[in-house]
Amino acid sequence: MAFDDALADTQPRVVLNRDTEAVHDLRVALRRLRTLLKLARPIFGAFHTDAVRQAFAQLQASTGTLRDEEALVETLDGLKLDHAPLAHWRSRRLVRDRRLRRGLVARLRHGELDKARSMLHALLTLPARPDRDVVVGKFARRVVQKARRGVESRRDAGPEDVVGLHDLRIAYKKLRYAVEIFAEALPVDLAAMAEPAARFQKRLGDLHDIDVAKATLGRARGLDAATRLVVVAALDASRERKMAKYVAEMKPAEGVTEAEAPSTGP
Repeated sequence: MAFDDALADTQPRVVLNRDTEAVHDLRVALRRLRTLLKLARPIFGAFHTDAVRQAFAQLQASTGTLRDEEALVETLDGLKLDHAPLAHWRSRRLVRDRRLRRGLVARLRHGELDKARSMLHALLTLPARPDRDVVVGKFARRVVQKARRGVESRRDAGPEDVVGLHDLRIAYKKLRYAVEIFAEALPVDLAAMAEPAARFQKRLGDLHDIDVAKATLGRARGLDAATRLVVVAALDASRERKMAKYVAEMKPAEGVTEAEAPSTGP
């Protein structure tokens, strides 16, 4: 399975800490695999499938705070602010990053990912009940159409609706993963949804990172009020630029998923 192979390839990168994308790639591989397992519940049965998903979920949860720290670093780097008090605060913040990274590496070295992967392999060796067998093409179209409706129901989130935009980002992520997982079983029009879903997920992800950075700075200890105002102003300006780009790209695509829907076939 490609997603399992991705986990195997990513684990040593996280442990060795030699590239900045390792934790992100691990989280993506875990999310995709958990998404696939959720879709497989009707085939393998809820009890065993959920047990495997939970094993991966526990590890994924341990990567969340660390990835937030990495996203904060990337967001603040993007501002290119030459501000000594901010640089001092960020250097002290690195202690937290190192502690979180050591914790994740310890869990990997203790075999948590290996155990979860072993459970996955055991699940895949079990035969599926004949009455749960499904036609892949039909099942894939149904999954993608459901994910598309999730996007459509959230697309009206306004520029200042932080929660709504976050939910829309998650909806785009689900659509992207659904299309990527079943790409070979989908008609061309549905398979084509992967690229715009990934693009809008990225745009909304950039906005989300800025919103999280603002919230983090708002409750940060050891950061004086004047520095906080400078950084928040720069974050607001960055958010405005990124929102304008998102809105400009979204308008031509507003009717795309609806227009593509009728040709899904039986």
